[in-house]
Amino acid sequence: MKFSFLLCTGSIICLSLSAASAQQPSAAKNGLLQAIGVQPDTTRPGTSTLADSTLLNPTNQSDAQTAPGQSSPAINGLDTPSTATVPQPAPGNAATDDDEATARIGTLSGRLVATQDGKKLPVEFASIGVFRASDSSSVTGGLTDEKGFFSIPNLVPDTYYVLVQSLGYASKQIPRVTIGAANPAVNLGNIVIAQATRQLAEVVVQGQRQAYEYSLDRKIVNVDQLPIAQGGSAVDILQNVPSVTLDVDGTLSLRGSSNVIVLVDGKPSGLTGLDRQAVLDQIPASNIERIEVITNPSSRYDADGAAGIINIILKKERAPGFNGTAQVNIGTRDKYNASVNLNARFKKLNVFGSYNFRADRRFQYRISDRQNLFADSVSYLAQRNDAIRRRVNNNLRLGFDYALSPRDNVSISALYRPEYSYDSEVETFDTQDASRRSLGQTLRLNEEREPERGLDYKAGYRRTFGKEGRELTVDGTLSTNRGMERQDFVNTTTLPENLLTPSFLIGQQRAQNSRNNRIMVLQADFIEPLKRRQRLETGLKYTSRLLGADYVFENLQNGSWVLNTAISNNFIYNERTSAAYVNYGNELKKFSYQVGLRTEHTLINTDQRTTNQQNTRQYIYLFPSAFVNYNLSQAQKLQVNYTRRINRPSVRSLNPFIDLQDPLNIRFGNPLLNPELINSFELSHLWTGKTTALTSSLFYRQTNNEITSYRTLREDGITEQAQLNLNRSQNYGLEIVLEQEITRWWKANGNVTFFQRSIQASADVPGILTRTNRSWTGRLTSTMRPVRGMAIQVAVNYRSPFLIAQGTINSFFNVDIGVKQDVLNGRGTVNLRVSDIFNTLQFRSDTFGPNFQATSLGKRESRIGLIGFSYRLSRQKARSRDDDNERQPDNSTLDPDLN
Repeated sequence: MKFSFLLCTGSIICLSLSAASAQQPSAAKNGLLQAIGVQPDTTRPGTSTLADSTLLNPTNQSDAQTAPGQSSPAINGLDTPSTATVPQPAPGNAATDDDEATARIGTLSGRLVATQDGKKLPVEFASIGVFRASDSSSVTGGLTDEKGFFSIPNLVPDTYYVLVQSLGYASKQIPRVTIGAANPAVNLGNIVIAQATRQLAEVVVQGQRQAYEYSLDRKIVNVDQLPIAQGGSAVDILQNVPSVTLDVDGTLSLRGSSNVIVLVDGKPSGLTGLDRQAVLDQIPASNIERIEVITNPSSRYDADGAAGIINIILKKERAPGFNGTAQVNIGTRDKYNASVNLNARFKKLNVFGSYNFRADRRFQYRISDRQNLFADSVSYLAQRNDAIRRRVNNNLRLGFDYALSPRDNVSISALYRPEYSYDSEVETFDTQDASRRSLGQTLRLNEEREPERGLDYKAGYRRTFGKEGRELTVDGTLSTNRGMERQDFVNTTTLPENLLTPSFLIGQQRAQNSRNNRIMVLQADFIEPLKRRQRLETGLKYTSRLLGADYVFENLQNGSWVLNTAISNNFIYNERTSAAYVNYGNELKKFSYQVGLRTEHTLINTDQRTTNQQNTRQYIYLFPSAFVNYNLSQAQKLQVNYTRRINRPSVRSLNPFIDLQDPLNIRFGNPLLNPELINSFELSHLWTGKTTALTSSLFYRQTNNEITSYRTLREDGITEQAQLNLNRSQNYGLEIVLEQEITRWWKANGNVTFFQRSIQASADVPGILTRTNRSWTGRLTSTMRPVRGMAIQVAVNYRSPFLIAQGTINSFFNVDIGVKQDVLNGRGTVNLRVSDIFNTLQFRSDTFGPNFQATSLGKRESRIGLIGFSYRLSRQKARSRDDDNERQPDNSTLDPDLN
């Protein structure tokens, strides 16, 4: 028996899924038909009547019948189509012999309408599926046109049932339609379907999407179902994602590795600039639909990122008519944010827009203590930095989708994001002798202001074909980011002149850092379904990253500002990557597999204009991938996969300029760094029970040419931090994710990851960098819904001590709580969130070198209370879980690997 499911969104994005099984005995077949809502064919064809009074057979047809070759009269006062909708070709499972082919004389037509305000309005681009009543096999299908009409020709004499589906409407089944020699043309007239959403006074929510969704290759976090992240940013969401941790500086790690690529709607963003993770703190949670974490991407995706990809999917409303939400949140210590998201769909056109505002003030401090061990002396340096950081963000996003035809769709959007930040810092340097007696202190005051603005432009085209599953997509993005950072320094000291470091300038200084980033991506992907469930994917991609930073440092001397050429720095980074890939997949009963190959050619030019140092790095690599899936049973799946990946050096790692902003701890990059090459293996098992779901993964990752920072202490008491390549590192471990429904109103999910990390230095690298340790992370989230409309969520996060090249990061943990309550009959929601309720989230590290030992404690304001209110501007409430399960993924998201 073969059946297919055809789902079409209002913007004609269609997804067809098919499965096949062996022919079953009639009793089993009838049971299956009853299970999917189809009555078994135990009687001769008869007359059926629907609740909306639409009669099915031409002998009982109440609407006017159309003779072949003639125009149809008006139906209920609505215009008839001038031309019939061109149907999709039959899937190919109907009879194929010559006699039956010549008998294809039947035509099925009608019109799909929905009642609104007492009027019957057409439903456009809905899917019409035709199935044999005898065995439920798929025969053919089609789409309604702009006025709701459809016409499906070339039907052999038989008895069928019709399945009508459209996003935002309840599915409808017409159980028995007979095509015969006596009645070859059947007009179903007006088929009335009901909207899946109802007026708020009548709505009943049938279920909720899960906050976390797990599969063999990825984890998905649905933000709207995460009360502990409401009113926050992407950082607050990721702090509650399995396998992910963030430190005090916002550096993100996945399974113990910080080499993670962050994408927005599947593309790099200009928000990231010099730091590819900087985007996380600038996107509000209210603007995010979901976040995907892919630990081992296939060859379809960029090979960059050793640990994997984190893809942020922005909200795109697709419901018909006008929809919108407004939200406002107020937090402790001057934290405010508000957002408005609007959407309007007019036949072929869907227009959307959003505006988000965030004002945030947070304190932060760092305490460090360093022991300097020289052959003839011991000394100490104690530092403390206290900072207040203020941010004001604005995000304005506008765009539209337009259906050029039932098979062609274009989308264009733009994002404007002005931002202003103001930071003030007080840093104290206390120089001490061997007995820890203070020899003098140096005080540094710093005020920093930075206006910044960015623009993101996106354009996409999607084409589907008559052959089911064939698809072409072409996308282009251009992201720009400009900022002007201004700093004012005032340095005073009580140190005697003979102990004062010459590079530590006393007095008043100022700096100006002009940043200009541009990222462009062009991409084309093509999918071709082959015979017997085979599939071929291929694509091309071009990425250009042009990043510039012009840092000008000046000293105040005798009342005049004088350029300090020793600290000023103008650096240009230009990276161009061309890529091509091909993937082939196949399904063989319980087995499915996908093999792929990607090639990337990278050209990097760095221009250190201050010192007139230019450097060019060029390389091309092949990146194979292989995925094998096995369905042990309906409840269990097994996957083995392998991928090869690359981690290119960051801009800061390549810049050879000596950074003297902290004159006692200087740093510089290495333009001769080689990229890291990673071989990653993973074995995953997924088991789903009635109330329990268990995902377990064994993973192994070997990194060659690992890039690390190496810190040394000079005789004058200044540390230098440089970048270098190690020989290799190895990470391997076990990850377990458990979802458990404790009661109907209480669910919990937990995640534990154990891993071991080994670092091996090369012959020309100090042997102290060869180290091994074990670590683990754990996260437990409990979600309770004690009464209708209320959700209470508590999350506990823990990470044990873990290894870095020259030391260890100590353990840390935090507890978050969030509460949501629907009000105003579901039109509004009140939310309350407290992050790190015990104020335990802090980061302590121990580092060492050949002649020093150091400890550091960093703390960023983390205990934050936030209360907010959201209001739905439309008259419709969010769809039920059943409708959410039908939603079509965006073109811009990363397509799932073969499962």
